[in-house]
Amino acid sequence: MAKRTKFSRFRDLYEVIEELAVSYTYEGVVEILAERHDLVLTTGTLTNYLYRYRKESKQLPAVIDNFGDENKSSIEQNKVEQVARDQDTVTNTENAELPKPKMNADEALARFKERQQNKSLFDR
Repeated sequence: MAKRTKFSRFRDLYEVIEELAVSYTYEGVVEILAERHDLVLTTGTLTNYLYRYRKESKQLPAVIDNFGDENKSSIEQNKVEQVARDQDTVTNTENAELPKPKMNADEALARFKERQQNKSLFDR
């Protein structure tokens, strides 16, 4: 069996990732993906994948409009299958207990300010 790309695995977990991103920082999301779903990403890669996926999703309706009727049903069927896979993934992960955030908002802000002060001119 061919090895799946990280982006294809990301695509299958997109709904889960969006749910996690509501409650956690990208660092937290990356950590959860690595622990629970064996999807190892950096925060930069996660940001890139979210951008790519959202951009593709926004363009999909325009692409469907440009196809003939015979292709529309095939594309719509694929979209339905993708939604079903996403729902299965969400259902499987809903029962898993999510880790608690490691710090509150005040601690996160203090940590951010500390990091900003420690950056060199090349990092800014």
